Amino acid sequence: MGKSFPNELRINVSVLISVTLSIYLLVISIWLCGALFYDVAQGSKWGWLGITLWVTSVITSVTLLKPVYLSVLAITVAFLLFLAWWLSQRPSNDRNWEPNFSKPCRVQVSDDNVVVQNVRNTEYRSLTDYDVNYETRKYRISDLKKADLLILFWGSTWMSHPMVIFNFGEEQHLCFSVEARYRKGQNYSIFGGLYRQYELMYVVSDERDAILLRTKFTENQDCYLYRLKIDAESVRKLFHEFAESTNRLHDSPQWYNAVTNNCTTAILKSRREKVELDVRFFLNGALDRLLYERGQIDNRMPFEELKKQSRINDVANLTSAEKFHTAIREQLPFQ
Repeated sequence: MGKSFPNELRINVSVLISVTLSIYLLVISIWLCGALFYDVAQGSKWGWLGITLWVTSVITSVTLLKPVYLSVLAITVAFLLFLAWWLSQRPSNDRNWEPNFSKPCRVQVSDDNVVVQNVRNTEYRSLTDYDVNYETRKYRISDLKKADLLILFWGSTWMSHPMVIFNFGEEQHLCFSVEARYRKGQNYSIFGGLYRQYELMYVVSDERDAILLRTKFTENQDCYLYRLKIDAESVRKLFHEFAESTNRLHDSPQWYNAVTNNCTTAILKSRREKVELDVRFFLNGALDRLLYERGQIDNRMPFEELKKQSRINDVANLTSAEKFHTAIREQLPFQ
């Protein structure tokens, strides 16, 4: 005769299965609620109706369908059908974009010559009043010897926004910023960023545009400028990686995702060289400290002092357009 399981073990297994199924249903239900609100209803009040109907269906199924695996099966089938639709949605470059995101950049590199189309150089009077300018700029790879890291903080200790500035010589600084691309009327939402609300975009701009937008016209944002400690050959390799990624998105759009395809992870994916991963690449509020510890920004003084001296808000806001690029660097340590 076979051995029977002790009652206590059977109870524990039953509890484990129930807890596992409950967590499973909770996770897929929460995710689907968000998708209904953002990707079906586009954040409108009708999203709440969809959420109410879905939650009611889940509760009714769990309550009425017996045994329990039938309700789990029914909910799973409904979820998979919705997921199939959700995955069928494709990113596009053809939408009604906000003016500051209307023209994706293309970078053409031929031997020593670089032609960058649609470099944004917006003049701001406020966040809603500005003149958008797109320019074609020409550079030489042989002039590219330095790169800086611009990091934006908006009050969160967990998250920041990194940008890379390539220095082609005096007053020739080109800023690459990986961002969510806004359609007309959109604003950024952390929760919306988990779904298919934004496309990914390499915003290529004059650094004055990138900096003053944050320091002068957006409240509670701090910008820090660090010189990257890499040689000229590595700077040029990094530029080629950014150029290739920019062109790839120009031709084949991708969805932005706040976790898997954002301002930091997109850069990591574009790197040809192996990068030792660290949780601070993802919760990137301490990204500058991570690079400090790895010696990729200058670490000859205590980090807190380096960060204090690297804040550029005040000097950027007081400096005119002429010699802007030089002025914001004169106060920095180790330049």
